[in-house]
Amino acid sequence: MRDSDPTPSEMDFFRSLSELVTGLHDWYHADDDGTPWMVASYDFVANDAIHATLRADYDGRSLRGGWSPACLNWDDGVRAADALIDTTPPEGLHLDNIAPHDAAAAAAAWFTMHISRGGPASLRQG
Repeated sequence: MRDSDPTPSEMDFFRSLSELVTGLHDWYHADDDGTPWMVASYDFVANDAIHATLRADYDGRSLRGGWSPACLNWDDGVRAADALIDTTPPEGLHLDNIAPHDAAAAAAAWFTMHISRGGPASLRQG
């Protein structure tokens, strides 16, 4: 987690996204060079335990989303690409040069699709 406040782009993105999807969490990070970015996440809970976490990274320009490999246990603070998260659509989310409100709308549609399905296939089957 970084010490600085969310950027205006991050605030616009998460505010808009939160109006469209409830139950999201926000996490704020910075790359080694100081570039700020954030994660919006949604936990799929069953039997009082988190079984899967969907995450979307946004840095004011690029939006990447996919399934956390560890429910954000080790990959929080690690960009999706560095965590080897599959962001290939339609299961993943991969958009470039996207403004905060457009990114929020795209992320909301993507989160909503997965939430309406009840999470990953492994969770729905077991």
